Amino acid sequence: MERRTQTILQSVLIGYLVLLFASIAFDNPVLTTAADLGFAAVAGFFGYTVYANRSPSEDERIVYVTAAALVLAGVAQLLALVPGFGVAALASTGFFIIGFVGYFLLRWR
Repeated sequence: MERRTQTILQSVLIGYLVLLFASIAFDNPVLTTAADLGFAAVAGFFGYTVYANRSPSEDERIVYVTAAALVLAGVAQLLALVPGFGVAALASTGFFIIGFVGYFLLRWR
């Protein structure tokens, strides 16, 4: 992964964690919504990064499933913010877990 990409990813992750902790600490609906939007951005960006920085030695199937699952986690998180689509939050969690496992499979091999 490029150094610039790593720096951007680390900055986005730190910003998301600050939002997440603030939303938990203050129990503010605006901060909670911002944290949900932050999760969507982090998951989508991470999915893109996995896809864009794939190497020829990695199993393409795992790369595609991992990237797609992370992007879908971000999209589902955005849908969960729409009234009546609360079940999308569960889907977002499921997609994120699949992407998380896929990422570790890629790094483990």
